[in-house]
Amino acid sequence: ASVDSELSMVLFDSYELYRWQPNVLKKGVDDFLNLGSRTLMVSRLDGPSETIAKGLIDKAIAAEKTGLRGTAYFDSRGITAENLYGHFDQSLRDAALCTRSQTELPVIEEQTAELFAPGSCPRTALYCGWYSVNKYVDAFDFVDGAIGYHIASFEAVNLRDPNSSEWCPSMLKRGITATLGPVAEPYLHAFPEPKAFFSELYEGKCLVEAYYRTQPLNSWQLVLIGDPLYKPFKKPS
Repeated sequence: ASVDSELSMVLFDSYELYRWQPNVLKKGVDDFLNLGSRTLMVSRLDGPSETIAKGLIDKAIAAEKTGLRGTAYFDSRGITAENLYGHFDQSLRDAALCTRSQTELPVIEEQTAELFAPGSCPRTALYCGWYSVNKYVDAFDFVDGAIGYHIASFEAVNLRDPNSSEWCPSMLKRGITATLGPVAEPYLHAFPEPKAFFSELYEGKCLVEAYYRTQPLNSWQLVLIGDPLYKPFKKPS
């Protein structure tokens, strides 16, 4: 399991370390009122270099001042099966729909088994898609404040390796401001569902709140990278 995910559980009494524990902060969990305050919301400032790690805060602050601008890109695969794969693929399409209705960002979708081609995603503000394990595709020109994640296994194993082809270090190297990914095999059900995660951001939640309100499991494999207090869609005060 990731260190970050275990830190979320540090205020809990002894718990089973085999596999995972339910994230009681997840929106809709019944025992939220009883146990939620014991879960710590954890994010990390990290990446392939010290400069990149420090820049995560600077870019978040810059985007908050001006508002996040750019294009949202969602890469589903045209899966319609009534199983978990079909459910997540539909969630990617639903995330695109929510983005169109809840933000002013233009939205571009890739809805086949192909991925966005190299160099095809200028001014990327948001990205979510799948499935290219350990093979980052250099499609994106990330703006300051960009948030995105790729749904695939092992994408944060070598977070500090500037030569890694994993998605998390590669996106950080290319300039993304916030991302998430697994340090081992997480299984698909461990990921935040795209529609739910991005909808939390659109409602004005900060990065770490959006993550903990939508990721299902703690004491498990995912890590969140970015300024935890970053609000890309901050509501006017």
